[in-house]
Amino acid sequence: MGPPLPSVQSGFLLTSAVARPAIQVEMFLDLICPFSCKMWKAVYKDVLPKCGDKVGFVINQVPQPWHPQGTYVHEAALAVKDVAPSAYPAYVDAIYTAYSNGRFKDAACWDMTRQQIYEELLALIPVTPECSAVDASAVAERLAAKPENAGTAMTQHIKWAVKYHRCRGVHVTPTVHVNGLEAGVVSSGWTGEQWLKFLEAEGSDFFQGNGI
Repeated sequence: MGPPLPSVQSGFLLTSAVARPAIQVEMFLDLICPFSCKMWKAVYKDVLPKCGDKVGFVINQVPQPWHPQGTYVHEAALAVKDVAPSAYPAYVDAIYTAYSNGRFKDAACWDMTRQQIYEELLALIPVTPECSAVDASAVAERLAAKPENAGTAMTQHIKWAVKYHRCRGVHVTPTVHVNGLEAGVVSSGWTGEQWLKFLEAEGSDFFQGNGI
């Protein structure tokens, strides 16, 4: 018997396209990385509303082991995605907003227990308008300890996320792939306007970023 495989594709498609978009942008993001945070905010606030379904943005979570509390943050986001997929982008945004305000950083979590970090993450659900209808108890259930050394119900999801970014050769966050290949020209410091200039040629310049 082989290892378990996910029942759906890795990552989360942020656009509403029902067919595969001609252009797919995969963002490999750590939820407690300042550079990933910058990229997320630019894309989520300024790019997605203007791209429609022409470009498929996919977020792939990349927990980084040098931020130990990051695993718990990633678990919570994956739990929300499991319980209420439509609320997942708003919850990710809420995590990044909290992170920008000092939460979930190394120093802030240094003396916190795992359960205390989970409680802070669960507290984001009712105060995020797009997540207010999410069943927080169902999310909490997925973050509860399993017997022996089995982690939580989201441990397998973490394993899949880590295996996926390792298979794709991703180490640094954020890393962006366009149509399956790494786009080294993309910067975490890009504004929404720069992103739109990068995408507006629709690949006619082979995504060299000539218009930026």
